[in-house]
Amino acid sequence: MKKILLFAAALFLLTVTTSYSASIYDSTSQGTTYYSGTSATAPAPATAPATSSYFTIPAQTDQNAATSYSPYPSQQQTTGQMQPYAQPQPNLQMQTYGAKPISGQAQPAGQNAGTVRGQSSVPGQANVQAAVPGQPGAQYGLQGQNSNQFPAGLNKQPQQYDQEQGRQPLQQAVQQPVVPAEPSALEKAMGEDPVTAENSLSQPYGGTTLTQFGYNFFRPETNDPLSAQMDIPVGPDYIVGPGDRLLITLWGSIDGTWELEVNRSGEIVLPKVGAVKVAGQTFGQVPGVLKNTLARIFKDFHVNVNMGRLRVIKVYIVGEVAAPGEYNVSSLSTIINALAAAGGPTKNGSLRNIKINRNGNVVETVDLYDFFLKGDQGKAIRLQPGDTVLVPVIGKVAGVAGNVRRPGIYELKGESSLKDLLGLCGGINATGYLQRLQMYRVQAHDKKMVTEISLEPGKSVEDATAGIKLQDLDLVKVLSIDTVLRGYARLEGHVLRPGDYALKPGMRVSALLKGDNLLPEYHAAAGQITRLFPPDLHPEIVFFNVTRALNGEPDYDLELKEFDRVKIFSRTEMEEVPFVQVSGEVLRPGQYRYLENMTVRDLLMQAGNVKLSAYLKNAEIVRVKRADSRVVTVVLPVDLEAALKGGDANIKLQPLDELTVRRIPNWADATDRYVTLSGEFVFPGTYPIYKGERLSSVIARAGGFSNLAYLKGTKFTRENVRKLQQQRMDEALQKAQEDIIHLQTNMAQTAASAEEVSAAKTTLDGLTRSVEILKTKKAEGRVLMEVASLEELKGGPYDLELQGGDQLTVPSDPGGVNVIGNVYNQSTVVSQQGRDVEWYLHQVGGPTGDADTGEIYVVKVNGTVVSQANSGRFLFYNSFWGKPLDSGDTIIVPRQYEKTAWLRTVKDITQILGNVAMTAGVAIAAGK
Repeated sequence: MKKILLFAAALFLLTVTTSYSASIYDSTSQGTTYYSGTSATAPAPATAPATSSYFTIPAQTDQNAATSYSPYPSQQQTTGQMQPYAQPQPNLQMQTYGAKPISGQAQPAGQNAGTVRGQSSVPGQANVQAAVPGQPGAQYGLQGQNSNQFPAGLNKQPQQYDQEQGRQPLQQAVQQPVVPAEPSALEKAMGEDPVTAENSLSQPYGGTTLTQFGYNFFRPETNDPLSAQMDIPVGPDYIVGPGDRLLITLWGSIDGTWELEVNRSGEIVLPKVGAVKVAGQTFGQVPGVLKNTLARIFKDFHVNVNMGRLRVIKVYIVGEVAAPGEYNVSSLSTIINALAAAGGPTKNGSLRNIKINRNGNVVETVDLYDFFLKGDQGKAIRLQPGDTVLVPVIGKVAGVAGNVRRPGIYELKGESSLKDLLGLCGGINATGYLQRLQMYRVQAHDKKMVTEISLEPGKSVEDATAGIKLQDLDLVKVLSIDTVLRGYARLEGHVLRPGDYALKPGMRVSALLKGDNLLPEYHAAAGQITRLFPPDLHPEIVFFNVTRALNGEPDYDLELKEFDRVKIFSRTEMEEVPFVQVSGEVLRPGQYRYLENMTVRDLLMQAGNVKLSAYLKNAEIVRVKRADSRVVTVVLPVDLEAALKGGDANIKLQPLDELTVRRIPNWADATDRYVTLSGEFVFPGTYPIYKGERLSSVIARAGGFSNLAYLKGTKFTRENVRKLQQQRMDEALQKAQEDIIHLQTNMAQTAASAEEVSAAKTTLDGLTRSVEILKTKKAEGRVLMEVASLEELKGGPYDLELQGGDQLTVPSDPGGVNVIGNVYNQSTVVSQQGRDVEWYLHQVGGPTGDADTGEIYVVKVNGTVVSQANSGRFLFYNSFWGKPLDSGDTIIVPRQYEKTAWLRTVKDITQILGNVAMTAGVAIAAGK
């Protein structure tokens, strides 16, 4: 049982050890070399982003040296600019975190090594099996750390463990907003609407601000230049050298994992084995060297070799680069990586003559155009320690602008003809005008000249340009063809398929209009052709009749010319839309479009048919007839009952006819047929009335007044009275608001002191609030009346003829008299028989010192007003004070405003507000 447990533990630790050694090691890239035995397809390592050394360089933001080349530096540029070349996005992956691999140990004695033979714990890695003939089958072990002892901190979070080990976490990729790209020259050429002859313009004069080709490839690094170069898988041809780290895993008769660095002597030291020289060997040869060395001591084992962190080499980058100097780069770096680390060549530096000096000799001359234009990296060799990369000054250049695939400034190296230059820029666009190419040339360091080049018709562009030689700073401009569309006639207006039609010999107007190309309700009497007449192609309008053109009449079915614009009108554009009108007792009265052969019944159906209240025996049509230079109005009687059945009575209408449907005599709508009785009636409710019915009649129908009816408080309201009162109420509130604003403006000038200003402001603010409150109230529409009993009401002056919407309210006895305004205790006093105004005022403490006793008035429960002005007077006594009050009456004590001159106007405003409040059925003290 103990052996079984030990065997299971060994298998588990072996799997964990090899997995960590392959995929969680020190955040570095590892290459795997397979030697003999079983092989497997190796997927991309999961430990690092598989980024290329030149496809991940950020955008260059600062370039010095040469400036942009433009043949017209003082003019606005008009043609396309070269698009950035070769900018694939980096393939970002999440970095895998982990700890250092564990050291190896010998496999426990007695365990069969063959149980793990041929097994690979890391996907994509092959195992090396070795059996040494003649060696005993005993197990040999190497001194080292026990394989089941994991490094301290391995059970921590990856970020925490990496920070303890001094590592920096990988920055998360930030998603940048996508900015819509500027349309290319081809997109503009293919997507723009055709240019017609009448709106053609002169072609823009001048050139484009050209940029030097290839320099936008190099962009400044935002991170350590080594970051993108140390995580690159190595191939089997990689030369191992001092500083490289190898990850060696053994299993079988021996078991362990070691991270070994190649020392300056080019050796690695294996425990129990000794030094093994690996420098100068290719990475594919290292497993064989190790296998031969280990086979002298061990048998039945497997070897797996991975590449750990690569060595760093020092190179020198000089010449016309953004940041010349010495750089530590990866041993896998090429000249492109080194130039990217230095910010790339400046625009004064050559891209086609970059030299690599090694040990005093030029070992390679690199032309980056091979890479930029063809993707060829054949000469981008790997750098060696001490190499010097020299970027010399740029050589001869030539520019090409206008209608070419890739406008720009190109460095010349072996290109001597215009054919070669057009090959660099991708060739001439289809819109390039081959009969006129312009070449700007500097002659003899003296002047700049322009020459015209016309390519021979019938020859290819390559053959025609092969004999045109180039010089330094030549600029070739390819002009555009005439973009005006030709060989067409255009159809527009009220048609199904407007647009340009290919013009054929003898083509006429009818060819554009036949079939279903005309939309419904086109104007048949007139169409027009806008035609350009030579020699100056000025436009003129040619008239034709659409109907006759469709019939093929030669005078109207005109022959089309190039650039003709045929326009068809709709009836709504050329004709006034006729209408008829219906009013009166229909569901939807109003105007309706007149249609041919429209009848009275058709119009009634459009209007939703007649109402139940419609008088069908007699309607009328008002018809307007034109007679020479005058208009005559004719009235036609219509029997709607017969018209709705059809026949001769269903008269045909004419434009501008007006049909009037009358109402049945004495017909009343729902709002005109009902009155409401509420309060103390035997049967309160809403009652229908007949024309001429009076108030006493409907009260009798309601069973008369109840025993609790307080007839002095009877309130009768009418809708048309309410509307009139509301109008007067709105006018009064508007005037009061204007007076308040006027007083607020003049208050500072009329007030005698600051205290008076403050008091006036407080008073006016209160009046403003009162106005705003009253604006929310609505007039009651109350009609004052006195009702003593039903018998006295009949035939009396208050026995009114009822109208629809009338309301009669009879309350019960309220049992008190209201006293409001400037009294010491505003309250309701229980009414007592025979008590007068003076007594009720005495019950609430009497008027205050601010009260205007001369303006006290009483609003009776029936809505009438009793004041000192309408009461009898004898000497110094006014009968107002001795008048007895009834239950429900209201005594109103206003405020005294005579103390200051400007407050006299306030008094007038408060009186207006008091009247408005009474109209709205709200009892307030004026000025309160």
